[in-house]
Amino acid sequence: MHASWASQAKVNGFRMESVSALSAPKGVKFICDLTGGPANVALVTPMGTKYYGSKQEAVISWEGIMHKLMPLIGPLEEKTSSISSEEERVKRDKIRKQGKKDLITLTHNVAESFLVQGQYDLALAGAVQSLKYAQEVYGKDSIELVPAYLLLAQSSLGTKNFRQTQEYLGYANWSVLQASNPSLKVKSQLERTFGKNFAAQGKFQEASQHFAQDIYWMSLESGPEHVDAAPGYFHLASVFDAQNRIESSLALYDKVVDIWYKYLTTIRVAGEKTQQLEAAQCEESLQMLVTILKAREQFLGENHIVTGEAQFTLGLMRLLIGKDKNIAKTNLSAAQSIYMTHLGPDHPSTVDVGGLLELLEQ
Repeated sequence: MHASWASQAKVNGFRMESVSALSAPKGVKFICDLTGGPANVALVTPMGTKYYGSKQEAVISWEGIMHKLMPLIGPLEEKTSSISSEEERVKRDKIRKQGKKDLITLTHNVAESFLVQGQYDLALAGAVQSLKYAQEVYGKDSIELVPAYLLLAQSSLGTKNFRQTQEYLGYANWSVLQASNPSLKVKSQLERTFGKNFAAQGKFQEASQHFAQDIYWMSLESGPEHVDAAPGYFHLASVFDAQNRIESSLALYDKVVDIWYKYLTTIRVAGEKTQQLEAAQCEESLQMLVTILKAREQFLGENHIVTGEAQFTLGLMRLLIGKDKNIAKTNLSAAQSIYMTHLGPDHPSTVDVGGLLELLEQ
């Protein structure tokens, strides 16, 4: 499948056509697969037809998730034959349920990737499908729906739709409150999203409280020095930055860099990963480190020793992701120059970054 609808539409069997309530079979309503409102457009494929409110919504849905989903969902949406035996129906239902669980993971990961990239409309398309399959598998009041609600909230927040953001956060919060024993990680993610919502609206006191609670829950879950806790420190630092509380902001940025430096050097030295990182987590962390480097350059100077530490850590992160190797070398070269100035050529940090640069040249 082509991710671009403009390319896919050139393939025989793929098209869009107008629909109306008058053209629907008796008792059938065309409902938009993205918004749940009335549909005016049919996206027709050899694998099935989906309905949308507009051509723009159809394109967003296709490019956001449907180009991946359409080849997979046909067998899951087939009705079970009434002549099947009970054993066959149970077996088929079990297979379908597992298939839908796999689709929850797929749609969540795709939406999260678009979210990190700032493509909020495309992220929303995947999040809508993630919620749909989670509801089918777990029911409409399950704690398992919270990740999808949070994706929807963050996607809506990215488009500045604060009313919709608050609505999704309300659903997520209700699910957590109703759960008998929600995980600390879920509590942390909920608090983080509440914090982002308040920060985007300039409500910094409320945002600070939620980010502090995020750090608290994640510290209990994984430890205060764990990479999963780093985003909480970063977002709280960003709030301090917006309030011009520069010293507090830089102190928390130090914490983020220290966490990632320790993690990345552990991988290099021990040759093992303390945690399997997801692509979206790596991309988010890369963006955080870029922001921190700019803040250190602005407030402390391009040649400050901690700016060198940020350059080194950012270079290591880019190498871990396997992305922008030449930019990673630039980060490491800048770190080497700063270390040479402040620490001298024989300091372990200077020697370390120099050795890494030599390896990259081979």
